Amino acid sequence: MINRLKNSNFYLKSIILLFVASALFACDKQTVYHSFQSIPAEGWQQKDTLSFTVEVPDSFTYYKLSVEIRNRNDYPYQNLNLSIKYQTPDSTSLPTDSLQLTLADKEGKWKGTGWGSLYQLEFPVGGVQISKSGTYQFKIAYTLPDKVLSGINDIGIKLKK
Repeated sequence: MINRLKNSNFYLKSIILLFVASALFACDKQTVYHSFQSIPAEGWQQKDTLSFTVEVPDSFTYYKLSVEIRNRNDYPYQNLNLSIKYQTPDSTSLPTDSLQLTLADKEGKWKGTGWGSLYQLEFPVGGVQISKSGTYQFKIAYTLPDKVLSGINDIGIKLKK
């Protein structure tokens, strides 16, 4: 009877330790910001610029910026052209970056991970040098000629140390 209690106590402690360890490793302390904005089902209007407000805690730090795209099967193109603009806490606008993101190969097969009719891709954009902490604005717009762009489900950004 005592042996069973010791064994069950050992297993309980092992399970708790495993749970705590997995919770600690699941946290990504390098990611400062990660968020998506959904695009309306009827499409992304050319006049609609997505705006991400990011609170940056550390100054004089180099951050890695990624743009994430979730597209549906009905997206009509192989590529997605975006512009991304940064605005500092003192409202200074930094130069706009132009991105050409490839969502499908030449045969039309979607890249990235997918489930059902939805696919997700992450594109490293480059580095952002943050000179002072505060609230930064990241604004994303598409630069294709379509007045309404269909097939894009969500746009996200990730900022990592």
